[in-house]
Amino acid sequence: MYCKVPQNNLKQNRSTFAPHAARGDRREQPSALYLHVPFCLGKCRYCDFYSVPFSNDVAGAYLKAAAAELRLTADCLALPLSTVFVGGGTPTVLGPALLDRLLELVSDLIDDQTEVTVEANPCTIGREIVRTLSASGVNRVTLGAQSFNIDELRVLGRLGRPEHVYQAVTLLRDGGVKNIGLDLIYAIPGQTHASWMSSLAKALDLAPAHLSCYALSFEPGTPIHADLLAGRAAEMDDSAQKACYEAAIEAAAAGGMEHYEISNFARPGMQCRHNLTYWHNEPYLGIGPAAASYLAGTRRTNLPDLQAYTTALLDGRLPPCTAERLTGRQATAEALMLALRLIQGVDRKGFKSCFGEDPVEAFPTSMARYGQMGAMIITPSQVRLSAEYLFVSDVILADILAEA
Repeated sequence: MYCKVPQNNLKQNRSTFAPHAARGDRREQPSALYLHVPFCLGKCRYCDFYSVPFSNDVAGAYLKAAAAELRLTADCLALPLSTVFVGGGTPTVLGPALLDRLLELVSDLIDDQTEVTVEANPCTIGREIVRTLSASGVNRVTLGAQSFNIDELRVLGRLGRPEHVYQAVTLLRDGGVKNIGLDLIYAIPGQTHASWMSSLAKALDLAPAHLSCYALSFEPGTPIHADLLAGRAAEMDDSAQKACYEAAIEAAAAGGMEHYEISNFARPGMQCRHNLTYWHNEPYLGIGPAAASYLAGTRRTNLPDLQAYTTALLDGRLPPCTAERLTGRQATAEALMLALRLIQGVDRKGFKSCFGEDPVEAFPTSMARYGQMGAMIITPSQVRLSAEYLFVSDVILADILAEA
C-alpha cells in the first residue's frame, strides 16, 4: 500500500505520498524507529500514556528486553535509519548510565544524517544527561514545558518549575544540541487567555527550532478527568480554546515559524522528520511496551504491560501484542486523514498513484459537504483543510473515516 518512489536527497521537497526513502530504494522497509521508555518520576494528572514508576532494577530488565526485541525485529529496517525517536514516559529519567545503554542499542543503525530525538522533562536535564545525549548522537531534544505558569503546572501535575525550561535549553545548547523543541498545552483549567499568551511569548523568546501546541484532553481514567466529572475542574469553552489556538498560529508566525501541521510549528527545514513519517503514512518499527509498529499495512501494538514484555523477550519470544490489518477503504481513509493534518494538504495525483483513487472521488460525500462549506480547499491538484476550519479538524477527519 506504499508508493515505491525512491528519493535521493534528504533535503528535497517531498510529495505527501512520496516516501522519505532518501538513501536508495527502501520500498516498504521502515527507516523510522520508535523506542518507548515506560518510566516516569511521577505520573502527570492528564497523561494516559503507558508508564510506570522508575527503579534501577526494573529499568535494567527493560533494557535487556528492548535489546532482545530489537535483535528479533531489526532485519526489517532500512539502514541507516532516517529517524529514531525515543519517547515515553520520560526517557531522561533513566539517568546518564542507563540512557547511554539505551542509546547504544541504535548506534549501529544510524549515521550522521539520522534525526535522533529524545523527549525530556526539563527538570531531568543536567550536565551529565546532556553529555550522554551529545556523545550518543542525539541531535534533537523535545522538552515538555507545557506551561510557564506555576499554578497551571500544578493543575497538570507536572514535576518541575518554569525555570527548569530555561536551564535545560541553556545546558542543551552549551552541550551542542541545537535542535530543541518545546511542547505547550492550552485549555488548562483555570488558564486565561493572558496566561496562555504569556507562556507562548516565553516559549518563543527561547527561539526553539520546533513548537507544539495542544489543547488539553481529559482522558478517561486520569485524575484530571476525575476532577472534571466531580466538578472540581471545568473545560475551557470552545470559543476560548479557538482563540488560544489562533493566537498560537499568529505568535509562531511572528516568531518566524512555519505552521506545517495542525498543532505543530517549525523553523524552516526543522520539521520533525519522525512525525512526518506518521503523517505521510509510511512504515515504522516500534520497540518497547505499548509501542506501535506499522509494517506492510499492519498495525501492531505491544501490550502496555512491562512485566509481560520483559518476561516474553527474556525468554526469547516476541512480546504479546494486538494487530490490525488495514486494507481497502479503511487504509485509504486513514492515509487521507493523516495527510490532511498537514497544512500543505494532499497531492491528488500522488494519492491516486498510491491508492488507486483520487481522494475527492473516493470520499465524495465528505468532500462535497466540506468543500461547499469552505472547510476544504479543493483544487485540480490538491486537497487541504482551510485555515479557518483547522480548529475543528477532528470532526472533519472523523467524518472521512466514517464514510469509509
